[in-house]
Amino acid sequence: MTGSQDQHLRVAFHLVASRNQKARRRLIKKHIGPAALPKLKPNELELLGFQQEEIHQIKNRYLESAGAEIQKAAANGVAFIFHEDELYPKMLKQIYDPPDFLYVLGNKEMLRTEKLAVVGSRKAGNYGWQSLQRILPDLCKAGIAIVSGMAYGIDAMAHTIALSHQGLTIGINAGGLLHLYPAGNKGMIDRIIQEGCVISEFSLDTVPRPYLFPIRNRIIAGISRSILVAEAALKSGSLITARLGLEQNRDIFAIPGRIDAPISQGTNFLIQQGAKLITCAADILVEFGIMPELTPQEEFNLSKNEEKVLELMEDGEIKSVDYLTEQMDQSVSAVISLLMGLVLKSIVIDESGGYRRVK
Repeated sequence: MTGSQDQHLRVAFHLVASRNQKARRRLIKKHIGPAALPKLKPNELELLGFQQEEIHQIKNRYLESAGAEIQKAAANGVAFIFHEDELYPKMLKQIYDPPDFLYVLGNKEMLRTEKLAVVGSRKAGNYGWQSLQRILPDLCKAGIAIVSGMAYGIDAMAHTIALSHQGLTIGINAGGLLHLYPAGNKGMIDRIIQEGCVISEFSLDTVPRPYLFPIRNRIIAGISRSILVAEAALKSGSLITARLGLEQNRDIFAIPGRIDAPISQGTNFLIQQGAKLITCAADILVEFGIMPELTPQEEFNLSKNEEKVLELMEDGEIKSVDYLTEQMDQSVSAVISLLMGLVLKSIVIDESGGYRRVK
């Protein structure tokens, strides 16, 4: 069998099985693949859970339907990235039951990049916008692609900031690529396609439905190295994405919010559960193994004691409070106060075992 024939069979299998998840799970359990499926008898297909319309397609239009899908993709500028392709995201291969292939609109080379998922409330406000404006530009500058779901609120903010800073960005659609969602973000989505890419695991004509969003969220988490949550309620799709990320062994980051704001309860809960608290780009860059660019010290309004702390941290190594207290000949509380001031200025970050200078 040629590679082209094999891919036709896989597309045909996907078109039938992806629309009937119960039958798909039984196929996987019984190790029935794309080539074997059309060889089954109608009663065997029925026992697997397929409906009569699906059985008719499998028996009469199996490869024909795949050919039509492939032609439609080509006519609309959509590429297929199969699991074995070099461009298939390596992180996505690690999740449970990864898609056999992805549909891609735009620059598919972007799938090679390091990726950070950014998710949050559709009702995000000024605080979410200002927080992302503080954090994302330096990540874009470092070449980290911003991944999100193109929805209103935090998703749109994250994509917009990446685009405005000439950064890399990838949108994950909650339906087929002929039904980009939401329609109200069409202008932004068009820009993502022009300057980045939009991907989906759903067949081209799949219309976005509520039950598809958690499936989409698994790709947002799976394609990314880490997940940043900003302004999320306690019961939200963002926390579902974070949970999926944890199951996929991803790092979870969260921007803290006001304790009396419902829209911050989800992010604050994640921090309580062990998510890394994020206040600046440097907090994330170090997790990606990227040392932030040093900013000239004169740009900060520093006290002499703060300057002395920074001198002791010039080597970029983690310094304990005990070490700094001994070197500074100051009280523990005085040193902690100095460190907190430097953390708020985003010059120093709090790490396990102590503090590290990042600027």
